[in-house]
Amino acid sequence: HLKTRFNQSRFEFIFTSLVKDSPRLFTSFQAVCRSYETTKLYRDLKLRGAIIQDKNLLLLPLEQIYNKYNGVWNLSAEQGNLGTFYVTNVRIVWYANLAENFNVSVPYIQIKSIKIRESKFGTALVIETSA
Repeated sequence: HLKTRFNQSRFEFIFTSLVKDSPRLFTSFQAVCRSYETTKLYRDLKLRGAIIQDKNLLLLPLEQIYNKYNGVWNLSAEQGNLGTFYVTNVRIVWYANLAENFNVSVPYIQIKSIKIRESKFGTALVIETSA
């Protein structure tokens, strides 16, 4: 039994199996939920995740590193953090060299725009996300 809302509409779904005493419907649904939970890094922006180990990006299944850039600054209001920037076939990742847990993973599906702008620190790459 599933209830949901979208905008102003409500939806209710009741599922049943035509095969009496068959757990197949339930196990199939569990498998779908498990697959969804284990693939979040492919579609969700992640901050401060356990994605770097010993200065190396932990790759997702079928993920390939296209480029690795050392010496990339993450700039905020009055300071910057020096780090490493990865470009893969799935996402872009940056982490601080002095603290691996200070990182961000941005799947391409979350990127709204990429621009180059001038900042008080010089030329900067600005990645706008939809998340």
